[in-house]
Amino acid sequence: MPAAFLLTSIFLLELASAALDAIGYGVLASYLWSTYTQLTNNQKANQRLTLRKSITDLRSQLSTISSVDEFAKWAKLRRKLDAASSSFERVSSDLALEKTAFELYINLLMRVFIYGSRTVLSVYNYRTAVFYVPANWFYPVLWFLSLPGAPMGSVSVAVWAFACNRVCKRGVATLARVFAPVAEMNMPARRNEENGQDGAGGVRQQVAY
Repeated sequence: MPAAFLLTSIFLLELASAALDAIGYGVLASYLWSTYTQLTNNQKANQRLTLRKSITDLRSQLSTISSVDEFAKWAKLRRKLDAASSSFERVSSDLALEKTAFELYINLLMRVFIYGSRTVLSVYNYRTAVFYVPANWFYPVLWFLSLPGAPMGSVSVAVWAFACNRVCKRGVATLARVFAPVAEMNMPARRNEENGQDGAGGVRQQVAY
């Protein structure tokens, strides 16, 4: 494997690893789930949105009707509201199971890619020099940089990966501190709905009487 390609591959891999650690595997998997449901026009997700809108409309209608003066009409709307709420809870439960399975799969896939690629590069290029350093450097430094099996006077894959890992983590952490306030200001108002955190509980509170 060419040294330049190896050097770049290791750096990009460690950069990706640092970015994923900073963002969070779970957060990225959740975002990918939202994107996946939109691109595939997920039937359950669409059904959940339709039921939610229906519940909101029925609740609005119900609030304008007196249960004493127009009991028959009120009772009919109440039955529709209860049925829609029950369907919403069922669809939300099914969708939550799909979301959990999808996120577990994506999470596992990302970790296998990162740690698997790192292991393959380290083992396959165990004795490969990423690049060479000046020969007049102090001997212990030359010996350390070549660990565990690269030629003396060179930087090994393990040492280069470690250096990239430390630099990338510090760089990503710095960027995260800089852009964190901006990200909080632009956080979508629908985050709870997209993540399903409100779930059926929010609807139960809406339809409670």
